[in-house]
Amino acid sequence: MTIDPGAVARPTGRSYLARRRRTGTLLVLPALAVLALILALPIAASLALSLMDADTADFRFGVFVGLDNYRTLFADPVFALALRNSIYWMVVEVAVVVVVALWFALLLNHPMGRWSVFRIILLVPWALAPVANAVLWKWIYNSSYGILNFLGTATGVLPDPVVWLGDPGLALNALLVAEIWKEIPFITLLLLAGLQNVPRILYRASRLDGAGPWQTFRFVTLPQLRTTILICIVLQSIWALKSFDLVYVLTRGGPANATTMLNFLAYRVSFQFGNLGLGAAVADILFFVMFLLALAYVRVFRPARAAERGVA
Repeated sequence: MTIDPGAVARPTGRSYLARRRRTGTLLVLPALAVLALILALPIAASLALSLMDADTADFRFGVFVGLDNYRTLFADPVFALALRNSIYWMVVEVAVVVVVALWFALLLNHPMGRWSVFRIILLVPWALAPVANAVLWKWIYNSSYGILNFLGTATGVLPDPVVWLGDPGLALNALLVAEIWKEIPFITLLLLAGLQNVPRILYRASRLDGAGPWQTFRFVTLPQLRTTILICIVLQSIWALKSFDLVYVLTRGGPANATTMLNFLAYRVSFQFGNLGLGAAVADILFFVMFLLALAYVRVFRPARAAERGVA
């Protein structure tokens, strides 16, 4: 009688992996329970509240209205404007932040840019507290004595002082500049870390093949940074949708709702108008948008991970 060694070894291997999975699951359970308490329960409570007529102004609480709050929102032009503003804000912020941060990361990764002082200067905007950053830009944009109008009129670029935060056509872009200024440093550090992990041998091989700087960037640097860039895009998209401090400090959603976005609209409806059910509906829509972005992140990275497992 001949015994196949592989037939004996395979069940043992499978049972060992099964024990490892069970042990890992048991070790993770406490963390999952904590996450359920601090994340799942508030999300469920918010979803339940969005289906209620909860208006503190009229002392109405707990009246089930189904999807009426969502119907009210979709028929409201202010909500449509806030949704458009949020999408515009996210797209422009992500595009500008990632492109400019990649340029800064390339400069800092160059031998002439590796002086630590450059990185310290870069981190100054990111190190500022969000409200302090908003107050700083409020002074910069001041129409009477702000530095931006002073420099513009002194150099002749601006014929007259501009009310940056009072013009519906300028206010949202003015806030975007302040937000982009603060967000660039952290994304730069992420991209710089990705650049420093690119194998040097690839650059040497590209030089031996006669590749120029642009070809090296296009065919060596960008493919090696693909994962890092995707992470930056997803993270920055989520952070952009959560922007609140600048709007609250600088414009309070004005002028004429030109800077109202979903995050601020949820706050205003809930705590200024007292309609908690409608405010919860706005917050849940914002959560749903960010959840879709998270799913896109998982979908984009799943094939790469599967390929890595297959190679391993």
